[in-house]
Amino acid sequence: MTNFLDSVLRGLITYRYGIYLLLGLGMVVYLRKFFIGLREWQKSVFGLERELARRQLISASTGLVLLMMLVVGEFLLVTVVGPRMTAAESGDSTATMDLLATQTSTLPSGTENSLTDVPTTTVVEESLDSECIEDVLEITNPADGEEISGTVELIGSVNVENFGSYKYEYSSVGTIDWTTIAAGDQLKLDESLGFWYTSALTPGSYLLRLVPLDNTGEEMTPCIIRVEVVPEE
Repeated sequence: MTNFLDSVLRGLITYRYGIYLLLGLGMVVYLRKFFIGLREWQKSVFGLERELARRQLISASTGLVLLMMLVVGEFLLVTVVGPRMTAAESGDSTATMDLLATQTSTLPSGTENSLTDVPTTTVVEESLDSECIEDVLEITNPADGEEISGTVELIGSVNVENFGSYKYEYSSVGTIDWTTIAAGDQLKLDESLGFWYTSALTPGSYLLRLVPLDNTGEEMTPCIIRVEVVPEE
């Protein structure tokens, strides 16, 4: 059942232009019916004629309202659900890369029968791929190394070729574990990318990365900066 619903959602997102066209044609038809009914209602003299015209107006108005609700629903599906589905898929590939990263085990001192610590995944910050290019892929606010607190508006550019969507994520410095903050599906040129709510984070150094995804959902080289989260005053 889950796979069926997932396929339906993907279909509604993939064929959004055709759906918008059909809904637009439907609205044109019902608008025409509405104006015809309005004209007949204004010209009607007898009670029966006015009643028939009134019913036509009600029918056309109901159809228009339903179509408008469908348009709004499709718009929300494309702009809200679509980017999150893409970000979730990208998160799976990121998790796979993390599992392939270098693992280190620590042997405790003591007898030979002592248990070893659980292996932990460690990624060195310097080994991360990052490519920040002005007006193509960059974070202009906050600046690299800047101290931030509270709610931060992220400003930057995502203007890459074959653009599909983007997401922005953060991780504490040390053991890299990216957490997705939000995503979008519009090209940006030194514009607001979204917001980062840092109030619940432990003060310290964090990495912030902006990840573009191409039109097939594949991650491209991100832009990574380092910031210092400080307590709110």
